[in-house]
Amino acid sequence: MSMQNHSQVSPPPPRRWLQGGSVARALLGGLFALGLVAGCERIAFYSTGRPPPDSNEGSTTASSSSGGSSGDPTGGMGTVTRATLIDAIATCNLELLDTFQKAAQELSTAAAKAKTDPQARAEAQAAWSKAIDLWQRAEPFQFGPGGPTNTPGGQGLRDTLYSWPLVSRCLVEQNIVSKAYEAADFGTTALINMRGLAAAEYLLFYTGTDNACNPASAINTSGSWAALSADELASRKAAYASSVSSGIAAMAGKLLGAWRPGEGDFDTQFRNAGKSGSAYTTEQMALNAVSDAMFHVEIQVKDQKLARPLGILDCANATCPEAVESRFAGRSRVHVRNNLVGFRMLMSGCKDGEGVGFDDVLTALGATALAEKMSADVNGAIAAADAVPSDDLAQALAQNPESVKQLHDAVKRITDSLKTEFVTVLDLELPQTVEGDND
Repeated sequence: MSMQNHSQVSPPPPRRWLQGGSVARALLGGLFALGLVAGCERIAFYSTGRPPPDSNEGSTTASSSSGGSSGDPTGGMGTVTRATLIDAIATCNLELLDTFQKAAQELSTAAAKAKTDPQARAEAQAAWSKAIDLWQRAEPFQFGPGGPTNTPGGQGLRDTLYSWPLVSRCLVEQNIVSKAYEAADFGTTALINMRGLAAAEYLLFYTGTDNACNPASAINTSGSWAALSADELASRKAAYASSVSSGIAAMAGKLLGAWRPGEGDFDTQFRNAGKSGSAYTTEQMALNAVSDAMFHVEIQVKDQKLARPLGILDCANATCPEAVESRFAGRSRVHVRNNLVGFRMLMSGCKDGEGVGFDDVLTALGATALAEKMSADVNGAIAAADAVPSDDLAQALAQNPESVKQLHDAVKRITDSLKTEFVTVLDLELPQTVEGDND
C-alpha cells in the first residue's frame, strides 16, 4: 500500500516470480500435480483468452444459440476467459465506487449540518459509518487510479481517502489548535494523516478533552490546548470534521471520475488490457494488478488488523489492543468483515458471489477443488468475523481473545492458498512485499 501522495514515478522493474523464496521450492513438488490437472491446453486457453480446444468457439456448458441458462454467469459463453473476468471486475469496481461516492457526499452533508447543530452529530456519525463500510469493501480493489503511483494508472488516491495505518492523532490535534482546517483546500491538500476517513473518525467520535501529543509539544507547553474549553473543543472538532468530510466527498468524486467513462475513463483502459492505449500491455498484467490488490487481505487484514493486536506480529506484549483499527468508533471487527466481503466480490463475483470471479477462471482451468476451497474459506472467515462478540476488537481481545484468534486463523487459510496455489495455477506473480514470506 502506498503511504505517500507524490507524482507518478516509473514502474518498478519486472519481478521474478517467487524470487528466491522457499515457497517456490515447496510448490514445485506439492503443486505440480495440481498444475497437471489444468492441463497444457487449459493453461494455453487461459494465457491467450481463447476458448479451450475442446470447445466450439462458444459454450461448453450452455448452448450459445439459446443464449445460455439464466444461471450462467458468462451469459452463454460457457467458459470464463480473462476478458470475461476483467469485464466483471470493471463493472463491480465502478458500481462500488459510485455507491461509495454517494455515501461520501451524504457524509459531507451530514458533517456540515453537525458543524452548526451539535444535535446532528449522531447523524454525521451514522453517515461516516455508512461511508467507511463501503470503503472497507473497496480496499481490496486498490488497482488503477486508487493504487500506488508506481503501478499502472496508479494515482495514489486510496491514501487521500483512508490512510490507515498511517494516522496521527497528534497532528490532527495540532490543527484543532491552529485551525488550519479552515483553509478552503485543506480537505484535499493537507497531509494524508491529517484528513480523510481516519481523521473524520476521531473528530466525530472522540469526545475526550485530552490530546495525544508529547508533553513537550508546543500545544502543551504553550498552554494553547489547555486554554480550549470543552465547548470550544467540540465546536472546533465539528468544524474540522466538516472540512475533511467535504474533502472526502471531493476525493471520492475524483477517484470515481478517474475510472468513469466520459471522464478519466480508466475503466476502458482496464477492460481493453492488451490493446493499444491501455496501461496494461496484456490481460495477464491487468489480472496481476488485481491479484496484487487482493493481497490487502494478507498484508493489512491478517497481519496489521489481526496478528499485531493479537500479539503475534510486531508486539512486545501478550497482546497489543492499542494497535486495532477504528479505535474511536469501535468498528474494527466490522472493518475486517467488510474487507473480506470486498475480497469475495473479486474471488467469487459481485452480489454475494453470484457474478464472475476468479473462482470461475480456476474452474475453467480444471482447479475446481481450489476454487471451491477458497470460496468456502472466504465464507468461513466472514462467519468467524460474525462470531466475534464485539464490534471493537480491543474489547473482544479482553473478553474473548480466542474468537479473535479464530478469525485470524480463518483469514490465514485464505492467504495461505492465495500466495501458493492461487498464484501458481493462474500464473500470477506475488507482490514484492510477500515474496519469500512463509507466514
